Amino acid sequence: MQINFLNPEFLFKKIYDFFTGVALLPFIFLFIEWLREFLERIKGVSTIVSLILLTGIGYSIIRIRQIRKREEEFFVGLAEVAPAKTGNEVIAEGPRNAKWEKVQEHINSPNAADWRLAILEADILLDELLDAMKYRGESIGEKLKKIELSDFTTLDLAWEAHRIRNQVAHEGSEFLLSDREARRVIKLYEEVFKEFQYI
Repeated sequence: MQINFLNPEFLFKKIYDFFTGVALLPFIFLFIEWLREFLERIKGVSTIVSLILLTGIGYSIIRIRQIRKREEEFFVGLAEVAPAKTGNEVIAEGPRNAKWEKVQEHINSPNAADWRLAILEADILLDELLDAMKYRGESIGEKLKKIELSDFTTLDLAWEAHRIRNQVAHEGSEFLLSDREARRVIKLYEEVFKEFQYI
């Protein structure tokens, strides 16, 4: 009786048959049959998945176009209100710069009532900026809620400044406003306006 697994010639023959396809052929047929059955089973599921993915692609394309259109409108709006410049010199200042200068005059006043006025006027400028950016709402708070942080990196500063403005407006003289705090709030507005080159 011959023991095949100790016979090198038998082992090499099996290896040769495997790589030349003689022994591999049944496995290839089995694999092809299994693959055909597998594809037949998942045909319905793959059709549904494909439709979902195509819907997602279509939605993404529509949203990208909407975002691009909004960006174009925003930058056109900023260009319309931006001051004309040659080099580093401002040739013509827009009305918003004149308003910001008024805010600066009020905040530099020794009178506490002027500091309050500076905050109120800066908030009006913030409202105008949001309108130029096509954010809609009944109030500044509603407009700020519609903004994504990725589109408006100083959003938290705008919220804080607007919150203090509301305290100034609603509490009146009962709200204690120091010179230092008033200047800090105006600085918050300034950071917001500088992000969008609004001043």
